Amino acid sequence: MKIVHIRRIIQFGVLLAALYAGYALARGWALASVEKYCPFGGLATSWSVLTGGHFTCATGEHNVTILLALLVLTFLARKSFCSWACPVGTVSEWVGAAARRLRGRRLGLGLVTPPRRWDRALRWLRLPVLAVILYLTVRTAELIFRPFCPYYVMTSFHGHEVQIWSYGILAVLLVGVIVVPMIWCRYLCPLGGLLWPLSRVGSLRVTRHEGFCTSCGICDRVCPHSLDVSSKDAVRSGECTLCLECVEACPSPGALTLELPLWRRALPLVLVPILLVVLAVVGVTAGNLVALPSHTRFVAETPAGAATGTTRLLVRQVRCVDTARSAADLLAVAPGVLNITAYAARHILEVDYDPARTDPARLAAALEGLSWDPDTEQFIYNQFEVLDIDGEAP
Repeated sequence: MKIVHIRRIIQFGVLLAALYAGYALARGWALASVEKYCPFGGLATSWSVLTGGHFTCATGEHNVTILLALLVLTFLARKSFCSWACPVGTVSEWVGAAARRLRGRRLGLGLVTPPRRWDRALRWLRLPVLAVILYLTVRTAELIFRPFCPYYVMTSFHGHEVQIWSYGILAVLLVGVIVVPMIWCRYLCPLGGLLWPLSRVGSLRVTRHEGFCTSCGICDRVCPHSLDVSSKDAVRSGECTLCLECVEACPSPGALTLELPLWRRALPLVLVPILLVVLAVVGVTAGNLVALPSHTRFVAETPAGAATGTTRLLVRQVRCVDTARSAADLLAVAPGVLNITAYAARHILEVDYDPARTDPARLAAALEGLSWDPDTEQFIYNQFEVLDIDGEAP
């Protein structure tokens, strides 16, 4: 199977999984949101984790561990995540390809090819975009990028904070990739800005062998990021996503190969998706092993010498720091509650309690009972739904 076909399969699989996750959450079939496995969420919450030991908004352990896995992947295989797994990159690439077919162009990308000088200058826009997002996220403790993020708008099925104008931004970006190929990825993507310097020193790279090269220039024309491949001995640019389109399109066998800089020997192209899959599994598995609370509430001192109990409540509506705090506020006034620790990304409330005064069933009932909503200034019944208690249905 050609490497381009393997890449298409992985792209389609990741995009389909993201769309299903968003649809399942919107329909109430699942608890996890499309943000759970987003590596940019790991960056957005990094300041809160490092300084406060807790997460920002709806982020959790998986965001951090997948971000770390992505950084390792970028060091090994450049920005391969962008061309092999990122749903926004996938849609941008496919929309651009469809537009080319409608225009009857087999090679060449986009209606406009920015002059190289302007192209290089515009790529720096990602850095101030990244800085502004991180600054506002730290200041507000909210994921303020949600309504602007094409990934979230595209896959969340009108998720939390998505506005009507959010779809307008998405539409502009989709039109933009027809005019200028990969316009979001090239000039605006904050995650791409983060990965850019590390990708520059990425280990794997496409290498050109002049003895086999016919200087046909096809490799330059098929590169989604308009990189100069045909005149370099190796592609060292931090923009290279190792999509391997240039290698597949090259008509001269042996002219372009995948190599390590210190080991000039052609490596199998399948090494790129193998690294991607292995590190994705490592990132997800590590997220399952790490537990860091989103919110902690100390309600009362544990009576000296008294026995205490601990229960874990799986609560559908606990998805972020705010909902975890609201649930903790409701439980804090229940008799016998000592401490509450919330793991919002896992939808879990861990409650320490005095067994002489309460039990897990009463705690669940208190959580599902009547509560006051300060925003609407009304009482709400069943604001929270307990799905199970200590791994069993209530």
